[in-house]
Amino acid sequence: MVDFGVGLAPVEPLKKVTWLARKAEELGYNYFVHADQRFNGERDVFVTLTADALNTEKILLGPCVSDPYSRIPGMLATAIGSLDEVSGGRALLTLGAGGVGFKQLNLEREHPNTALREALVIVKGLLRGEEVTFSGKMFKVTRAKMNFECRKDIPVYIASRSPMNLELAGELADGCLLATYASPEQLEYAIARVERGAKKGGRSLGDVKLIAWVYTSVSDESAKAISNVRPFVTQALINTSPEMYSTIFKGLKQEIVPFLLKCREACDMKAAHEDRRYLTDEVIRRFSVAGTPEECIEKVTEIARVGVGTIWIRPFSAPYSELEHEKVIVPFAKQVMSKV
Repeated sequence: MVDFGVGLAPVEPLKKVTWLARKAEELGYNYFVHADQRFNGERDVFVTLTADALNTEKILLGPCVSDPYSRIPGMLATAIGSLDEVSGGRALLTLGAGGVGFKQLNLEREHPNTALREALVIVKGLLRGEEVTFSGKMFKVTRAKMNFECRKDIPVYIASRSPMNLELAGELADGCLLATYASPEQLEYAIARVERGAKKGGRSLGDVKLIAWVYTSVSDESAKAISNVRPFVTQALINTSPEMYSTIFKGLKQEIVPFLLKCREACDMKAAHEDRRYLTDEVIRRFSVAGTPEECIEKVTEIARVGVGTIWIRPFSAPYSELEHEKVIVPFAKQVMSKV
């Protein structure tokens, strides 16, 4: 049995976003999460999630992802604890290395694995109601305590494509978002990394919730759905650590790797998007759940078969668009979710 969630950037008016939250709940999605980023029209994530909480009853809510640079760990813990209170115990937190808006804020993404590790320790300690004193390489707190009651087991996940952060999720987090991996060979690699981390932490893979975080579009025209997710998949591939390329592109044209490295060095998203010799529809399909309802059902079934029981879709209704998510959320629920 697979359960589903929706993730989106809150760029539309808050009334529209809260309507989407209610609609997702009505359609049977179990999670509704928002990108915690800024300067591209996004509303503040915790204001948005509070509005969602006041307009829904049971769907689980949280940021996906928050980073420990723009929101330091102590403030994150306080925000998540507050969200859990206002939502009646429905909050979750997904941490990641972040990056969007860092240039405007003059932030550097330094030592991301260390930053995430330290943030996990601080946030989880505070949520458990402990008085936390911690002196790390990136963050320090002294006798910090929330001093209000909240759930002690609010789940804290890590979202990543990075091998080191996948292992960190297995070692310390409650779950791992296997970010933008949508094919068996990619997922198996990521799961193996999570399992390696779990063993390091004295745990088993079964102690870590596995979530596939997939760019999604559904249409009666397969090519249209692929076109809708193409810019976002392309950006994700450029942002992926080059050490992962040999694994995630296994079985595909090896010319993809030098092409992406060139685009990465030149920060040339346009060339990566427009040059279809390398990033073919086959490649885009490999990193997404996009196509006809039947193709999406097949892809979801593949994901579930490798042991991932939860799928969060990142819906796109048009190329380069963060609008009209309902054009994907509704048909996906009726034509895909109901069939798996």
